[in-house]
Parts: sequence; structure tokens; C-alpha cells
Amino acid sequence: MEMRWTRPRALRLLRRASALAGLLLTLSCSSGPASQSPRDPGPLPEAPPPDGRPVISIIAPSDSQLDDMLKSLRVELADEYRVTISPIRVEDSSPELVARLMARDRPRAVVLVNNSTVLLYRSWARTAEAPPVALILMASFAEELQRTVPNSVAISYEVPTVTAMVGLRTLGLDVRRVGVVYRQGFARHIARQEALMQVEELTFVRQELSNRPRVQDLRAALVNLQRADVDAIWLPNDNGLLSPGLLTNVWLPYVDRLDAPVVVAVRSLVNEHAEFGTFAAIPDTQALAVQAADLLYELADADWKLRAADVRLPISVKRLVDVRLARRFGLDSSQFGQVDHLVGR
Repeated sequence: MEMRWTRPRALRLLRRASALAGLLLTLSCSSGPASQSPRDPGPLPEAPPPDGRPVISIIAPSDSQLDDMLKSLRVELADEYRVTISPIRVEDSSPELVARLMARDRPRAVVLVNNSTVLLYRSWARTAEAPPVALILMASFAEELQRTVPNSVAISYEVPTVTAMVGLRTLGLDVRRVGVVYRQGFARHIARQEALMQVEELTFVRQELSNRPRVQDLRAALVNLQRADVDAIWLPNDNGLLSPGLLTNVWLPYVDRLDAPVVVAVRSLVNEHAEFGTFAAIPDTQALAVQAADLLYELADADWKLRAADVRLPISVKRLVDVRLARRFGLDSSQFGQVDHLVGR
């Protein structure tokens, strides 16, 4: 699959990469490591005054896209708990800020939103004498992450691959062989997904890369998937495979030649200007707030003692499709009514 770039094609790829530039920043914030040397920790975020109710603390990135979900979670808990929401700039924070938040709120439980927030909290919790129960939300690869956080549970933010592929089948694509490129550190996650797929007679065609993949490694993996004649590509929500360099130099130019729809786990990757993800299955964030509240009430009934440090699947899924790409791959437009969001129609 030799690449011969003409000037118009190169300009088109740059426009497509620019359409995802904001997303790349979001992904790097959501999954990247937390800084351990803040420039200025600043004052604590404001919290409602004490009123005698026990406290549940929510620590989340300062991001307006999270507002609706956080407000819904607060409403679900408000009858019995004082809920504090502490939006923080993770890059300017340290475990000391978490310590100050915990001392201020003395919560019965803490809700951690996003990978970088979890990593920041983890640095504090590993040295704390008795950290409160932590619930991890909207974090990539929650199964791997939860095991590293003391006294924690999680709700996965990855919709199982089998759910996404069944959704793709409802649009008329006979999916059986699913290509997947992943980094070595996520092999266990891929194995769990493949086990769930067996009931639908779906199999992975795997391409495992090192934890620090090079451009040529990813190119070779995509060439191998093209030769394997896969029915679809599933892309895990791993910012290590979605760096600006890999996206611009490999994914965007090569994905056109795979002749298979790309199924993604992030809403923004289904972007009519980037022409990248054809289909996405993502958690319904409003339902996620209800599920999180129910889990916290369940923990309260158990006197905040974990019976099992488990990771639960999301209970409700939203589906998105890029209409133009879907038609390119021969998906059945008469079934688009079963999709929650049509992009580019």
C-alpha cells in the first residue's frame, strides 16, 4: 500500500487532521498522566456550606462538556447528600490539592471523572491512611485503571465491542472479522472484549504494537489488516494511538484504503469534516449519572464497604453514524432511524 501524495490530497488530509485537532487535545487531557509539579495550586474550588448531610465529593476536569452529567448526578443524590463538585485544572494540580479537598469535605465517597483526575487522586490515595470509597467515571480502560486505585469501583466508559458491532449489523453490514490495532499494555482488555464477542460469532484480527508505537509500525499494522480483508476496524479509546503524528501521517491517509468502516469509542471521532469514524457506540451520559447514583446508594447501604472491587458496564448506549461514510460502505440508509445521532446528513 504505497502512498503517493499529490498536493490536493495532502491539503485535504491537513484539513481533515485540523478538524480533529481539538479532539486530540481532549484525548490527551483525558488519558494522559497527571502533572506532579503544579505551577500554582491556587485556592480550593468553592463548595456549598455544610448542612448536616453526609458529603459526596466529585472531582472532575474543568470542562463545560461535563456540566450536564455532573448536574444530573448532583440532582440524583441531593435528597440525601451534600454534593460538592470541584472542577480542577489537572495540569496545574498535585496530590496536595486532593488532600486539601478531602480535608475540606470529609466525604463518604468521592467520584473521579476522567483518567487524569483518577491518576492525580491515586497519587494521594496510595499514601492516605484510609481513603474513602472512590467511584471512577468516564475513564478510558477503566478495568486496568481501577485495579491501581485503593478502595475503588468503576463504571466502564468503553461500550463492549460486541455491542458496537451488533449495532453496525443493524445497519446491514455482515460483520464477522473485526480488525483491531492496540498497544501491548492493553492486551488483557482486548482479550476480554474478544471473549464477549464469541456469542455473536465475531472474531478479532489482531495487530499488537509496542507501548510506544512508531509511525512505520502502525502503517504496517494497517497494511496487514487490509490484506486480511476485515469487515470493520474497531479503534479503542487510546490516545497513545491517536497522537497528532499518527493521526496525520497514518490513520487519515491509510484508513481511506482499508475499504472498511472504522468503529470508534469517542463521539468526536465521528466528524463529517474529518471523514474518519463511520460508527460509534458510546455511553448515554444522562443514564450514566443515574447509574452512578444508584451505585453510590448501593455502597451506602453496605456502609461504604466494598463487597467487590468491580467494574460495571454502562446500562445505556447512544449510537452515531457518519451518513456519508455509511453510504460509501453500503450501509442500509433505511435503518438510520435506529441511530441516535446522524452526522453530516
